[in-house]
Amino acid sequence: MGRSVDPNMRVIGEKFTSIERKLPVMEVGRVCLEPGCATHLSRYNDQEYCALHAPMVVPRMRGTVLDD
Repeated sequence: MGRSVDPNMRVIGEKFTSIERKLPVMEVGRVCLEPGCATHLSRYNDQEYCALHAPMVVPRMRGTVLDD
């Protein structure tokens, strides 16, 4: 069962968000701080380590206290 598309049909919409904000951009050329790691970090990654060496963070489950 195929669908036909009217080539004269126009779709009008609005922006997905009303907040106009720029992404935070870090300096170019940063390298992971782990000794011996030469991974270059993205301009948009605000961490100091690459994904392989980033410290593991366990998020708090909302409404639940996790045992340490």
